[in-house]
Amino acid sequence: MARKTTLMTCPTCGQQISSNVKKCPHCGEKFKKPIYKRVWFWILIILIIFIAIGSGAGKSAKNEPANSVSETSETKSISTKPAETTVPVKDIYSVGDTVTVGNLELTYVSSGEYHEENQFLQPADGMMYIFLKFAYQNVSSSSDASISGFSFKCYADGYACDTYYGNDDNLSATLSAGRSGSGLVCFTVPKDAAEIEVEYDAALLSNKKIKFSYEGEKDSGYTLETNAVASQDAISVGSSTESSALKINYLNCFNDVSNNSFITPKEGYHYVTCEFEFENKSNSDCTISAYSFDCFADGVSCDATFFRDDNLNATLSSGRKAKGTVTFEVPNDAVIVEVEYLTNFWTSNRVIFDASVK
Repeated sequence: MARKTTLMTCPTCGQQISSNVKKCPHCGEKFKKPIYKRVWFWILIILIIFIAIGSGAGKSAKNEPANSVSETSETKSISTKPAETTVPVKDIYSVGDTVTVGNLELTYVSSGEYHEENQFLQPADGMMYIFLKFAYQNVSSSSDASISGFSFKCYADGYACDTYYGNDDNLSATLSAGRSGSGLVCFTVPKDAAEIEVEYDAALLSNKKIKFSYEGEKDSGYTLETNAVASQDAISVGSSTESSALKINYLNCFNDVSNNSFITPKEGYHYVTCEFEFENKSNSDCTISAYSFDCFADGVSCDATFFRDDNLNATLSSGRKAKGTVTFEVPNDAVIVEVEYLTNFWTSNRVIFDASVK
């Protein structure tokens, strides 16, 4: 059957020509495809749809329990109280005060001068290091909450001060539901400063700040409540878990020691290392990172350390495997130690591994 040809009028010369041509045979005028017939237009539409679906998934995940990578089990979620969505109105907070920001309950524990033991890291003349200690807890029932020392800024008599990163108790953690932690933020300030305030960015995309007053040597006496109850679905060494995308074999867990004399745990702490094997079962690439792991001792966040040369870090194509370790600094008196692997950023899905070395 012959292809049907329709005619159109060339907008330049007015001659009747076929609608299928890309250039007028009479005057040479080139015709562009309508925007809805161009490939890039539909690619852009598809990307917008995917972004909208992803945003919806992230919002709906706040009302759903977090599932583990296994399609038949769920991670443990501890609900302590409903999360407040607004910051309580107060001009400035003092030692002992508590403020709730979204899923995060933040308590200002203490303040004081920070004394650096390393003689090569002393403050300049006329300056001193100060610290503010905070305790924090994720009070949601299912969603993660994060906190970082980079969200805190210091001002002495209205002037910005440098952050000091030399302390070994930095405030930085990602908490699953019910988990908690504590840490310090340290700054370099003039010794003769009359007023020192620290601001915390309450939200990434807003100008809302929470202000804390530096009060010299002051301690509220607040301590975090620990939770020495094991998660019922925590995976033991020698076991494995899998989904349609990943298979994870939990190979080993042991107390560890650094072979570098300059890398040692804090007093009252020791290193715990867990070894895993990952297999990509999907048809797409999969990235594995030690930064997707978090450790909690009796419910309190523990710091990661990276002195080993076999840390988990790989991008796996379909069917490929990777083996490696993650290491954390754990209190000597901890009863229940658990390591969590974040499998889905949008839904806070996590797999829990028992890291209590017997």
